[in-house]
Amino acid sequence: MRKISYVIDEEIRRLEEASRNAIEARNRNIFNKVLYYFKARRLVKLHGALVDNYEAIVSKRSSDAYRELEFIKETIESLYPTIAGAVGENSVVRELKKLSDDYYLINDFSLNFSPPIFNRRENDRIYSIQIDHLLVCQSGIFVIETKNWSTKSVENLDLRSPVEQVKRTSFALFVFLNSDKNQGLVRDHWGSKKIPIRSIIVMTNKAPKSDFRYVKVLPLEKLNGYIKYFDAMFSEAEVANIFNYLNHDAW
Repeated sequence: MRKISYVIDEEIRRLEEASRNAIEARNRNIFNKVLYYFKARRLVKLHGALVDNYEAIVSKRSSDAYRELEFIKETIESLYPTIAGAVGENSVVRELKKLSDDYYLINDFSLNFSPPIFNRRENDRIYSIQIDHLLVCQSGIFVIETKNWSTKSVENLDLRSPVEQVKRTSFALFVFLNSDKNQGLVRDHWGSKKIPIRSIIVMTNKAPKSDFRYVKVLPLEKLNGYIKYFDAMFSEAEVANIFNYLNHDAW
């Protein structure tokens, strides 16, 4: 409020000075009287309007400024989940880039299925999936979902479980990959190899204390250690073939 009052006081001071100068110029001679008549009149009226309606103008401008601040606040709050998610995903990407060059990373991976993949156990038809980070390496594929959640979000029962989301995604990807024979895998003398899918949720802020079936929930600092724990089962050439198959423009 004080800042708005200061601005209006400055406007009044400048208008008062401008009015005085215009009146002085108008009174110098006949020519200036015609030239400055309307300018002086307009400045005097503006000055008078500000002085006479000072409180109302301060109140209106304060209200407008408050509404603008409220709009900015609401906009920032609405964007916070997106911003927090992006911050979390970037931190995971930076961590994964510490792995050696024989790990292949695809960020923001998506697939559409036509016809949909049917999960009989869940009676669920899956038409598409989206994965924050897909890591392809000699031990298989890691589906990685990033959550930059606060303690309040972790404990919020109304939020959809990311565990179920990742399980659904991993199931569809497993079916998609292992129903096709063109991934470039070398046939083992025991038979056709399957590509394992391991599911991870990386919590870059707060994490639940429980363990969950089929999905590993990890803090960021334990991510790479968990990934490197698994034994290699594919050659470097097979890994490159799987990556190229998944990264094909057709998907």
